Amino acid sequence: MRKPLYLDVAQANAVGLDAVALRVQAHEQADSFYPLRRISRVVVTGKVEWETAALLACLEYGIPVAFRGRDGVLVGHCLSDRSSQTSLEALLHACADDALGDALYQQWRVHEESRWVQRMARACQCPLVGSVAQQVMAQVEPLVQAQLPCRFAVFVAQLQAPIASHVSEVLAVYGFSDNIQLPLTRRVHLSRDVEKLLLLEAYWLVVRGDVPQVFADKGLRYSMVHFYETHHGHFEERARVALNRLWCLLKHQEAD
Repeated sequence: MRKPLYLDVAQANAVGLDAVALRVQAHEQADSFYPLRRISRVVVTGKVEWETAALLACLEYGIPVAFRGRDGVLVGHCLSDRSSQTSLEALLHACADDALGDALYQQWRVHEESRWVQRMARACQCPLVGSVAQQVMAQVEPLVQAQLPCRFAVFVAQLQAPIASHVSEVLAVYGFSDNIQLPLTRRVHLSRDVEKLLLLEAYWLVVRGDVPQVFADKGLRYSMVHFYETHHGHFEERARVALNRLWCLLKHQEAD
């Protein structure tokens, strides 16, 4: 659930960006961190300094920011363009009912996988024969397995729950309704496809050298969840970039 964030100059010095969270610097206190996906709006009272990157991140996440004087009177506000634009969910429903829209969705999915294949080839420093994930997994799986402290299938199974939960949170930030887990058609199923992209990212991280740490006293499940949470910011950034590309692609079709 997203909640408003209230900042007052009496308690806060400045606001910066730390990966996918706002970093609030307080007077002679430890910094506080607020994940962007948890914020519905920001209300600032007094002259609290903002980094440009932090303000831009709020706009990208569709978070309105209001600035008030010490007397509480509104001075100004920053609103994301997303508030007046067609939502990604609406665009997705439109594309599911249209042959061209369906083709664009498949184009997006293939494009995201192709970009991952290119990055994976650089990470493992060897050419991969194929342009999408299914075509190269026979080469990639042994490379991932060689780094894992458990069987590949177990690694995949243990990541299913944290990935699905995270994707639901990310899509909620984009304004999706609760039934996003349901496919619109057999070929258009956004939550499933984003989950697949994040699982591919997990393979890339392992091949790159970010191997899951095993906590023998807490079990394998805890160890895999810890791995995912350690790289939470990376997974969220990859999901957000992919979804923004899909929005732009479908929005362009709507404009045509």
